[in-house]
Amino acid sequence: MENITNQVISLANGKKYYVMRQALYRGTTYLLAAGVEENEEDFTDEFTFLEVVIENNEKFIKEVKDNEVLKVLLQNIKIEDIEE
Repeated sequence: MENITNQVISLANGKKYYVMRQALYRGTTYLLAAGVEENEEDFTDEFTFLEVVIENNEKFIKEVKDNEVLKVLLQNIKIEDIEE
């Protein structure tokens, strides 16, 4: 997958996120993202991990719900590691 770090993405549910980190784990791309307001300039207080899913040659992004995957991501991708 192409690098989408430092870009704003929109999910199917209308939520917008700024991609802070991108990582590959067990063949799947995961994103650490911060919520952004509709104007795409102001952040909300929401941070989440997103998963890039490819099915039938279609790509979509969904929130990570698997607790085991979340645990691994939390241990390896830290917000304080991000340089400004």
